Amino acid sequence: MPPITARLLDPTFEAIPDPFYGYDKRQEPLPDRLYLPCGIDPGKKECGVAFLHPLPAHDEVLAHKTIRNCHLEDAQWLLASGNKLADPFGATPAYVFESTNNLWRPLWRFVQSQGGVTATVAGRQTAHSRSTKTRKAQNDFIDAKNIAKVFKDGYSHASRSPKEPIASLREYERLHLFVTEFAVAIQNRMNNIRFDIFPEFDGLFCKDKTLATTLALMRSELVHPQKLLAASPEALFDLVHQASHGKLGDERVQAILRAAENTFALPYAVEGFSFGLKLLADIYAYLEEVILPALKERIVDCLARVPFQHYLDEIPYFGPIVIGTLLGELGDPAWFPTVDSVVAWFGLDPAVSESCHQPSGPSHLTKRGTKYGRRMMWLVARNWAQYRPEGRDFFKRQVYAYHRSYDAGIVMLAAKLLRAAYAMLRDGSHFDLDKLF
Repeated sequence: MPPITARLLDPTFEAIPDPFYGYDKRQEPLPDRLYLPCGIDPGKKECGVAFLHPLPAHDEVLAHKTIRNCHLEDAQWLLASGNKLADPFGATPAYVFESTNNLWRPLWRFVQSQGGVTATVAGRQTAHSRSTKTRKAQNDFIDAKNIAKVFKDGYSHASRSPKEPIASLREYERLHLFVTEFAVAIQNRMNNIRFDIFPEFDGLFCKDKTLATTLALMRSELVHPQKLLAASPEALFDLVHQASHGKLGDERVQAILRAAENTFALPYAVEGFSFGLKLLADIYAYLEEVILPALKERIVDCLARVPFQHYLDEIPYFGPIVIGTLLGELGDPAWFPTVDSVVAWFGLDPAVSESCHQPSGPSHLTKRGTKYGRRMMWLVARNWAQYRPEGRDFFKRQVYAYHRSYDAGIVMLAAKLLRAAYAMLRDGSHFDLDKLF
Protein backbone atom coordinates (compact mmCIF):
# COMPACT_ATOMS: atom_id res chain seq x y z
CA MET A 1 0.00 0.00 0.00
CA PRO A 2 1.23 3.50 -0.73
CA PRO A 3 2.11 5.53 2.35
CA ILE A 4 -0.05 8.33 3.64
CA THR A 5 1.30 11.69 2.51
CA ALA A 6 0.75 15.15 3.89
CA ARG A 7 0.50 18.03 1.43
CA LEU A 8 2.47 20.89 2.99
CA LEU A 9 3.10 24.50 2.18
CA ASP A 10 6.50 23.61 0.70
CA PRO A 11 6.48 20.13 -0.87
CA THR A 12 10.24 20.23 -1.57
CA PHE A 13 11.50 20.60 2.01
CA GLU A 14 14.43 18.47 3.14
CA ALA A 15 14.70 16.48 6.34
CA ILE A 16 17.49 18.62 7.80
CA PRO A 17 17.56 21.16 10.62
CA ASP A 18 17.47 24.85 9.76
CA PRO A 19 20.30 26.61 11.67
CA PHE A 20 18.80 30.11 11.58
CA TYR A 21 15.05 29.78 11.59
CA GLY A 22 15.11 27.56 14.63
CA TYR A 23 12.98 24.59 13.68
CA ASP A 24 13.98 21.07 12.74
CA LYS A 25 12.65 19.99 9.38
CA ARG A 26 12.86 16.41 10.58
CA GLN A 27 9.84 17.26 12.73
CA GLU A 28 7.74 17.86 9.61
CA PRO A 29 5.81 15.07 7.84
CA LEU A 30 7.70 13.68 4.85
CA PRO A 31 5.98 12.41 1.68
CA ASP A 32 7.68 8.99 1.75
CA ARG A 33 6.64 7.82 5.22
CA LEU A 34 3.63 6.19 6.80
CA TYR A 35 2.12 8.23 9.62
CA LEU A 36 -0.32 7.46 12.40
CA PRO A 37 -2.32 10.71 12.72
CA CYS A 38 -3.17 12.01 16.17
CA GLY A 39 -5.76 14.77 15.98
CA ILE A 40 -5.67 17.26 18.87
CA ASP A 41 -8.54 19.68 19.47
CA PRO A 42 -7.06 22.23 21.91
CA GLY A 43 -8.97 23.97 24.68
CA LYS A 44 -7.90 26.25 27.48
CA LYS A 45 -8.12 23.51 30.09
CA GLU A 46 -8.62 20.29 28.13
CA CYS A 47 -7.76 18.87 24.72
CA GLY A 48 -9.61 16.22 22.77
CA VAL A 49 -7.24 13.57 21.36
CA ALA A 50 -7.97 10.89 18.75
CA PHE A 51 -5.51 8.44 17.13
CA LEU A 52 -6.64 7.48 13.63
CA HIS A 53 -5.74 4.26 11.81
CA PRO A 54 -2.72 4.93 9.56
CA LEU A 55 -3.68 2.81 6.53
CA PRO A 56 -5.66 4.43 3.68
CA ALA A 57 -8.47 1.90 3.58
CA HIS A 58 -9.25 2.31 7.28
CA ASP A 59 -11.01 5.15 9.05
CA GLU A 60 -11.44 3.80 12.57
CA VAL A 61 -10.17 5.49 15.71
CA LEU A 62 -7.58 3.39 17.53
CA ALA A 63 -7.73 5.37 20.77
CA HIS A 64 -9.20 8.60 22.06
CA LYS A 65 -9.04 10.53 25.30
CA THR A 66 -9.50 13.95 26.85
CA ILE A 67 -6.24 15.21 28.30
CA ARG A 68 -5.37 18.29 30.33
CA ASN A 69 -3.71 21.10 28.44
CA CYS A 70 -0.28 22.24 29.69
CA HIS A 71 0.00 19.19 31.94
CA LEU A 72 3.28 17.26 31.87
CA GLU A 73 1.87 13.83 32.82
CA ASP A 74 -0.87 13.98 30.16
CA ALA A 75 1.58 15.26 27.55
CA GLN A 76 3.91 12.33 28.26
CA TRP A 77 0.94 9.95 27.93
CA LEU A 78 0.24 11.48 24.51
CA LEU A 79 3.74 10.75 23.23
CA ALA A 80 3.91 7.28 24.77
CA SER A 81 0.52 6.32 23.32
CA GLY A 82 1.51 7.56 19.89
CA ASN A 83 4.67 5.45 19.84
CA LYS A 84 2.84 2.38 21.17
CA LEU A 85 0.03 2.58 18.59
CA ALA A 86 2.36 3.34 15.67
CA ASP A 87 4.86 0.51 16.25
CA PRO A 88 2.69 -2.39 14.93
CA PHE A 89 2.29 -0.58 11.61
CA GLY A 90 5.89 0.56 11.32
CA ALA A 91 4.50 4.09 11.25
CA THR A 92 5.56 7.38 12.76
CA PRO A 93 3.08 9.22 14.99
CA ALA A 94 2.16 12.67 13.68
CA TYR A 95 0.55 15.08 16.13
CA VAL A 96 -1.88 17.34 14.28
CA PHE A 97 -3.11 20.47 16.05
CA GLU A 98 -6.02 22.69 15.19
CA SER A 99 -4.59 26.22 15.31
CA THR A 100 -7.30 27.67 17.55
CA ASN A 101 -6.15 31.04 18.89
CA ASN A 102 -2.94 30.33 20.83
CA LEU A 103 -4.32 27.44 22.89
CA TRP A 104 -2.41 24.83 20.90
CA ARG A 105 1.04 26.35 21.18
CA PRO A 106 2.22 25.10 24.63
CA LEU A 107 1.48 21.45 23.88
CA TRP A 108 2.83 21.82 20.35
CA ARG A 109 6.10 23.24 21.72
CA PHE A 110 6.40 20.31 24.11
CA VAL A 111 5.86 17.75 21.34
CA GLN A 112 8.42 19.57 19.18
CA SER A 113 10.94 19.66 22.04
CA GLN A 114 10.63 15.88 22.35
CA GLY A 115 11.31 15.38 18.64
CA GLY A 116 7.74 14.59 17.67
CA VAL A 117 6.41 15.16 14.15
CA THR A 118 3.81 17.95 14.12
CA ALA A 119 1.42 19.57 11.68
CA THR A 120 -1.46 22.03 11.91
CA VAL A 121 -4.89 22.48 10.37
CA ALA A 122 -7.12 25.53 10.45
CA GLY A 123 -10.36 25.59 12.39
CA ARG A 124 -12.17 26.24 9.11
CA GLN A 125 -10.83 22.95 7.74
CA THR A 126 -12.12 21.05 10.76
CA ALA A 127 -15.55 22.67 10.43
CA HIS A 128 -15.76 21.81 6.73
CA SER A 129 -14.75 18.23 7.41
CA ARG A 130 -17.44 17.99 10.09
CA SER A 131 -20.07 19.48 7.76
CA THR A 132 -19.64 16.64 5.23
CA LYS A 133 -21.46 14.29 7.59
CA THR A 134 -25.22 13.82 7.25
CA ARG A 135 -25.87 13.93 10.98
CA LYS A 136 -24.98 17.19 12.68
CA ALA A 137 -22.85 16.46 15.73
CA GLN A 138 -19.91 18.13 17.41
CA ASN A 139 -17.77 17.39 20.46
CA ASP A 140 -14.06 17.26 21.25
CA PHE A 141 -13.77 13.64 20.12
CA ILE A 142 -15.45 14.28 16.75
CA ASP A 143 -13.33 17.37 16.14
CA ALA A 144 -10.13 15.52 17.06
CA LYS A 145 -11.02 12.75 14.63
CA ASN A 146 -11.75 15.27 11.86
CA ILE A 147 -8.43 17.02 12.52
CA ALA A 148 -6.61 13.71 12.04
CA LYS A 149 -8.72 13.00 8.94
CA VAL A 150 -7.71 16.32 7.37
CA PHE A 151 -4.07 15.36 7.85
CA LYS A 152 -4.66 11.88 6.46
CA ASP A 153 -6.34 13.34 3.37
CA GLY A 154 -3.24 15.44 2.77
CA TYR A 155 -4.49 18.94 3.62
CA SER A 156 -2.45 19.81 6.69
CA HIS A 157 0.33 22.38 6.95
CA ALA A 158 3.79 22.42 8.39
CA SER A 159 4.19 23.84 11.90
CA ARG A 160 6.93 26.44 11.62
CA SER A 161 8.18 29.24 13.84
CA PRO A 162 11.14 31.53 13.13
CA LYS A 163 14.08 32.05 15.43
CA GLU A 164 15.57 35.33 16.65
CA PRO A 165 15.55 38.08 15.60
CA ILE A 166 12.63 37.34 13.26
CA ALA A 167 10.52 35.87 16.08
CA SER A 168 10.83 39.05 18.19
CA LEU A 169 10.36 41.19 15.09
CA ARG A 170 7.02 39.48 14.47
CA GLU A 171 5.84 40.17 18.01
CA TYR A 172 7.00 43.80 17.90
CA GLU A 173 5.26 44.60 14.63
CA ARG A 174 2.03 42.90 15.69
CA LEU A 175 2.04 44.85 18.93
CA HIS A 176 2.78 48.04 16.98
CA LEU A 177 -0.27 47.47 14.77
CA PHE A 178 -2.43 46.78 17.83
CA VAL A 179 -1.29 49.96 19.59
CA THR A 180 -1.73 51.99 16.40
CA GLU A 181 -5.29 50.75 15.93
CA PHE A 182 -5.97 51.45 19.60
CA ALA A 183 -4.70 55.02 19.13
CA VAL A 184 -6.98 55.44 16.11
CA ALA A 185 -9.93 54.17 18.16
CA ILE A 186 -9.14 56.75 20.85
CA GLN A 187 -8.90 59.42 18.17
CA ASN A 188 -12.34 58.51 16.86
CA ARG A 189 -13.80 58.54 20.37
CA MET A 190 -12.36 61.99 21.07
CA ASN A 191 -13.73 63.28 17.77
CA ASN A 192 -17.22 62.05 18.66
CA ILE A 193 -17.15 63.60 22.14
CA ARG A 194 -15.90 66.95 20.83
CA PHE A 195 -18.66 67.04 18.24
CA ASP A 196 -21.24 66.30 20.95
CA ILE A 197 -20.14 69.03 23.33
CA PHE A 198 -18.73 71.65 20.92
CA PRO A 199 -19.52 70.97 17.22
CA GLU A 200 -17.59 74.01 16.02
CA PHE A 201 -14.42 73.19 17.94
CA ASP A 202 -12.61 71.10 15.31
CA GLY A 203 -13.31 73.69 12.61
CA LEU A 204 -11.25 76.23 14.55
CA PHE A 205 -8.11 74.15 13.99
CA CYS A 206 -6.50 72.37 11.05
CA LYS A 207 -7.59 68.96 9.80
CA ASP A 208 -5.26 67.23 12.25
CA LYS A 209 -7.57 66.79 15.24
CA THR A 210 -4.76 65.57 17.49
CA LEU A 211 -2.30 68.44 17.09
CA ALA A 212 -0.56 69.77 20.19
CA THR A 213 -2.99 72.64 20.83
CA THR A 214 -6.08 70.45 20.67
CA LEU A 215 -4.49 67.88 22.98
CA ALA A 216 -3.46 70.60 25.44
CA LEU A 217 -7.01 71.97 25.63
CA MET A 218 -8.44 68.49 26.16
CA ARG A 219 -5.87 67.61 28.83
CA SER A 220 -6.73 70.88 30.63
CA GLU A 221 -10.49 70.11 30.40
CA LEU A 222 -11.05 73.24 28.30
CA VAL A 223 -13.15 71.99 25.41
CA HIS A 224 -16.72 72.20 26.70
CA PRO A 225 -18.15 75.71 26.05
CA GLN A 226 -19.13 76.18 29.69
CA LYS A 227 -15.56 75.38 30.77
CA LEU A 228 -14.09 77.73 28.16
CA LEU A 229 -16.36 80.65 29.05
CA ALA A 230 -15.60 80.19 32.75
CA ALA A 231 -11.84 80.15 32.21
CA SER A 232 -9.61 83.19 32.42
CA PRO A 233 -8.89 84.61 28.92
CA GLU A 234 -5.29 85.25 29.94
CA ALA A 235 -4.81 81.66 31.12
CA LEU A 236 -6.45 80.38 27.92
CA PHE A 237 -4.16 82.56 25.81
CA ASP A 238 -1.06 81.30 27.63
CA LEU A 239 -2.11 77.69 27.13
CA VAL A 240 -2.84 78.09 23.41
CA HIS A 241 0.26 80.20 22.77
CA GLN A 242 2.57 77.74 24.55
CA ALA A 243 1.02 74.57 23.07
CA SER A 244 1.25 75.96 19.52
CA HIS A 245 4.84 77.16 20.04
CA GLY A 246 3.76 80.75 19.42
CA LYS A 247 1.89 80.07 16.18
CA LEU A 248 -1.55 80.78 17.67
CA GLY A 249 -2.39 83.76 19.81
CA ASP A 250 -5.12 86.15 20.89
CA GLU A 251 -6.97 86.04 17.57
CA ARG A 252 -7.50 82.28 17.81
CA VAL A 253 -8.50 82.49 21.48
CA GLN A 254 -11.13 85.11 20.66
CA ALA A 255 -12.47 82.92 17.86
CA ILE A 256 -12.77 79.99 20.28
CA LEU A 257 -14.65 82.08 22.83
CA ARG A 258 -17.03 83.54 20.21
CA ALA A 259 -17.82 80.04 18.96
CA ALA A 260 -18.37 78.86 22.54
CA GLU A 261 -20.96 81.59 23.10
CA ASN A 262 -23.01 80.63 20.02
CA THR A 263 -22.55 76.87 19.82
CA PHE A 264 -25.13 74.08 19.70
CA ALA A 265 -23.66 72.26 22.70
CA LEU A 266 -25.09 69.57 24.94
CA PRO A 267 -26.01 71.29 28.22
CA TYR A 268 -25.48 68.26 30.46
CA ALA A 269 -22.64 66.00 31.68
CA VAL A 270 -20.14 68.84 31.50
CA GLU A 271 -17.80 67.26 34.05
CA GLY A 272 -18.19 63.77 32.64
CA PHE A 273 -17.41 64.75 29.06
CA SER A 274 -14.54 67.03 30.06
CA PHE A 275 -12.86 64.46 32.30
CA GLY A 276 -13.40 61.73 29.69
CA LEU A 277 -11.66 63.83 27.05
CA LYS A 278 -8.79 64.53 29.44
CA LEU A 279 -8.21 60.82 30.10
CA LEU A 280 -8.44 59.91 26.42
CA ALA A 281 -6.04 62.71 25.49
CA ASP A 282 -3.59 61.58 28.19
CA ILE A 283 -3.69 58.00 26.91
CA TYR A 284 -3.30 59.09 23.29
CA ALA A 285 -0.36 61.35 24.10
CA TYR A 286 1.36 58.56 26.06
CA LEU A 287 0.92 56.11 23.20
CA GLU A 288 2.28 58.58 20.65
CA GLU A 289 5.12 59.94 22.76
CA VAL A 290 6.30 56.84 24.65
CA ILE A 291 4.88 53.49 23.52
CA LEU A 292 5.04 53.76 19.73
CA PRO A 293 8.55 55.32 19.62
CA ALA A 294 9.83 52.57 21.94
CA LEU A 295 8.32 49.88 19.71
CA LYS A 296 9.76 51.48 16.59
CA GLU A 297 13.21 51.56 18.24
CA ARG A 298 12.98 47.84 18.99
CA ILE A 299 11.87 47.10 15.42
CA VAL A 300 14.79 49.08 13.98
CA ASP A 301 17.17 47.20 16.29
CA CYS A 302 15.77 43.83 15.18
CA LEU A 303 16.08 44.80 11.52
CA ALA A 304 19.74 45.67 12.08
CA ARG A 305 20.29 42.11 13.37
CA VAL A 306 18.60 40.29 10.49
CA PRO A 307 21.36 37.95 9.23
CA PHE A 308 20.80 38.50 5.52
CA GLN A 309 21.01 41.53 3.29
CA HIS A 310 17.92 42.99 1.69
CA TYR A 311 17.08 46.14 -0.23
CA LEU A 312 13.45 46.55 0.75
CA ASP A 313 14.05 50.11 1.93
CA GLU A 314 14.51 51.04 -1.74
CA ILE A 315 10.76 50.59 -2.28
CA PRO A 316 8.89 53.85 -1.64
CA TYR A 317 6.90 53.85 1.62
CA PHE A 318 8.77 50.78 2.87
CA GLY A 319 10.02 52.13 6.19
CA PRO A 320 11.10 50.14 9.26
CA ILE A 321 7.53 49.31 10.32
CA VAL A 322 6.53 48.02 6.88
CA ILE A 323 9.76 46.06 6.38
CA GLY A 324 9.52 44.64 9.90
CA THR A 325 5.95 43.52 9.25
CA LEU A 326 6.85 41.93 5.92
CA LEU A 327 9.84 40.01 7.29
CA GLY A 328 8.08 39.04 10.52
CA GLU A 329 4.96 37.73 8.80
CA LEU A 330 6.87 36.06 5.98
CA GLY A 331 9.30 34.20 8.24
CA ASP A 332 11.65 32.39 5.89
CA PRO A 333 11.20 33.17 2.16
CA ALA A 334 12.31 29.59 1.44
CA TRP A 335 9.11 28.33 3.08
CA PHE A 336 7.18 29.49 0.02
CA PRO A 337 7.70 27.59 -3.26
CA THR A 338 6.17 30.30 -5.48
CA VAL A 339 5.34 33.98 -5.34
CA ASP A 340 1.65 33.04 -5.64
CA SER A 341 1.90 31.12 -2.36
CA VAL A 342 3.21 34.30 -0.70
CA VAL A 343 0.27 36.33 -2.04
CA ALA A 344 -2.06 33.60 -0.78
CA TRP A 345 -0.42 33.65 2.69
CA PHE A 346 -1.08 37.38 2.88
CA GLY A 347 -4.70 36.75 1.82
CA LEU A 348 -4.47 39.06 -1.20
CA ASP A 349 -5.59 36.47 -3.76
CA PRO A 350 -9.19 36.34 -5.05
CA ALA A 351 -11.36 33.36 -4.22
CA VAL A 352 -12.43 31.37 -7.28
CA SER A 353 -16.19 30.94 -7.69
CA GLU A 354 -17.12 29.17 -10.94
CA SER A 355 -19.61 26.62 -12.16
CA CYS A 356 -19.57 25.15 -15.67
CA HIS A 357 -16.70 27.49 -16.51
CA GLN A 358 -18.86 30.49 -15.65
CA PRO A 359 -18.54 32.81 -12.63
CA SER A 360 -21.16 31.83 -10.07
CA GLY A 361 -20.88 34.95 -7.95
CA PRO A 362 -18.73 37.94 -7.11
CA SER A 363 -15.07 37.26 -6.40
CA HIS A 364 -13.84 38.22 -2.94
CA LEU A 365 -10.46 38.06 -1.23
CA THR A 366 -9.65 34.81 0.48
CA LYS A 367 -8.35 36.76 3.52
CA ARG A 368 -6.46 33.67 4.67
CA GLY A 369 -3.09 33.64 6.36
CA THR A 370 -1.66 36.69 8.08
CA LYS A 371 -4.10 39.52 8.74
CA TYR A 372 -1.24 41.70 9.99
CA GLY A 373 0.70 41.51 6.75
CA ARG A 374 -2.46 41.99 4.70
CA ARG A 375 -3.38 45.15 6.59
CA MET A 376 0.10 46.64 6.26
CA MET A 377 0.34 45.93 2.53
CA TRP A 378 -3.10 47.47 2.02
CA LEU A 379 -1.96 50.66 3.77
CA VAL A 380 1.24 50.83 1.69
CA ALA A 381 -0.71 50.31 -1.53
CA ARG A 382 -3.10 53.09 -0.57
CA ASN A 383 -0.15 55.46 -0.20
CA TRP A 384 1.14 54.39 -3.62
CA ALA A 385 -2.30 54.99 -5.15
CA GLN A 386 -2.46 58.48 -3.67
CA TYR A 387 1.08 59.83 -3.87
CA ARG A 388 3.11 57.85 -6.43
CA PRO A 389 2.42 58.66 -10.12
CA GLU A 390 3.01 55.06 -11.20
CA GLY A 391 0.76 53.68 -8.47
CA ARG A 392 -1.89 56.31 -9.17
CA ASP A 393 -1.94 55.45 -12.89
CA PHE A 394 -2.21 51.73 -12.18
CA PHE A 395 -4.98 52.29 -9.65
CA LYS A 396 -7.00 54.55 -11.96
CA ARG A 397 -6.64 52.06 -14.80
CA GLN A 398 -8.04 49.26 -12.64
CA VAL A 399 -10.92 51.35 -11.29
CA TYR A 400 -11.95 53.36 -14.34
CA ALA A 401 -10.82 51.30 -17.33
CA TYR A 402 -11.70 47.87 -15.91
CA HIS A 403 -14.57 49.07 -13.70
CA ARG A 404 -13.22 47.59 -10.50
CA SER A 405 -14.02 48.88 -7.02
CA TYR A 406 -11.75 51.10 -4.96
CA ASP A 407 -10.78 48.23 -2.66
CA ALA A 408 -10.11 45.93 -5.61
CA GLY A 409 -7.73 48.48 -7.13
CA ILE A 410 -5.84 48.88 -3.84
CA VAL A 411 -5.62 45.12 -3.34
CA MET A 412 -4.24 44.53 -6.82
CA LEU A 413 -1.61 47.19 -6.20
CA ALA A 414 -0.79 45.63 -2.81
CA ALA A 415 -0.33 42.22 -4.45
CA LYS A 416 2.04 43.74 -7.02
CA LEU A 417 4.15 45.36 -4.31
CA LEU A 418 4.22 42.13 -2.32
CA ARG A 419 5.36 40.14 -5.35
CA ALA A 420 8.16 42.63 -5.98
CA ALA A 421 9.27 42.58 -2.33
CA TYR A 422 9.31 38.78 -2.20
CA ALA A 423 11.31 38.57 -5.44
CA MET A 424 13.86 41.00 -3.98
CA LEU A 425 14.21 38.85 -0.85
CA ARG A 426 14.41 35.62 -2.82
CA ASP A 427 16.99 36.87 -5.33
CA GLY A 428 18.82 39.42 -3.18
CA SER A 429 18.11 42.01 -5.88
CA HIS A 430 17.53 45.76 -5.89
CA PHE A 431 14.18 47.43 -6.50
CA ASP A 432 13.35 47.97 -10.17
CA LEU A 433 10.33 50.18 -10.82
CA ASP A 434 10.17 49.15 -14.48
CA LYS A 435 9.60 45.51 -13.51
CA LEU A 436 6.78 46.44 -11.12
CA PHE A 437 4.41 47.78 -13.76
